[in-house]
Amino acid sequence: MKIITQELEKKLPPQHPLLINEKINPQNILQIIQKLKGQKKIEIYDLTYTHQHPNLMILYVKDHINRTGMNSLRKKQNQKTIDFLDITKLYNKNQQSIITDCCGNNLNTTYLYPSHYLCNVSIMAKHMGIEDISAFLVNIL
Repeated sequence: MKIITQELEKKLPPQHPLLINEKINPQNILQIIQKLKGQKKIEIYDLTYTHQHPNLMILYVKDHINRTGMNSLRKKQNQKTIDFLDITKLYNKNQQSIITDCCGNNLNTTYLYPSHYLCNVSIMAKHMGIEDISAFLVNIL
């Protein structure tokens, strides 16, 4: 299943191929759970803004830093038998993978690869037992 964040959906040009995929509000945890239920493999697409790459280039993500100020698992530890969810190997990656700083509503362009709420979706997917998670950023200049 391919998922794009509503932040990316708003910025993609009309008729962009990613627009045919599931759209999600990454701040709505209940919607994330509903969309991901029963999935074995997901691809998550969010947006970034960087002059390091051309407009609309898709970048593979290998890790994230959560700077959103929220954690989608807060108050959900009782649903799992573990207190800590190890996400050190959360994403599938390739040689050119990047690390993104998940910023929340407003992208902080002082970071090399800022994104919005990619971390919310990916952490919830891991919590739900999805092991095959790939993440991508689309560069929107």
